[in-house]
Amino acid sequence: MPTKIVDFSARSKIIHDEPFHVHFWECKPEEYLEFLGNPREFLVSMGIEIPEDCRIETTIENHDWLGKHAPGLVSENGTIICNVGGGNIARSVYRIVSYGHDHSTVGKYKKNLLHSIHEEERHC
Repeated sequence: MPTKIVDFSARSKIIHDEPFHVHFWECKPEEYLEFLGNPREFLVSMGIEIPEDCRIETTIENHDWLGKHAPGLVSENGTIICNVGGGNIARSVYRIVSYGHDHSTVGKYKKNLLHSIHEEERHC
């Protein structure tokens, strides 16, 4: 089962009011293979229900890296696949962008945030 499932509509009043969903989740390679085989059922298992008339599109940003580090998507070497999905409500598409990386990179990079974690948005 995927982990770190986040519904950004639940985290942000701004996104909550928009006519689309935004979700994040993390998978192990074998879970991602299951997702690729039956994306609609996989999303439902996380609570993300996509109507039959809404297509699902998936982009793997670093497919070559993922193939090298998790060949056949059966590796147990710390490879994880992070996913951000969005759409569905007023749009008949749910787009997912996937990015594979090693678990050791989690928390490794400093980020310049647009606003503090206690603010809802950036004011210019």
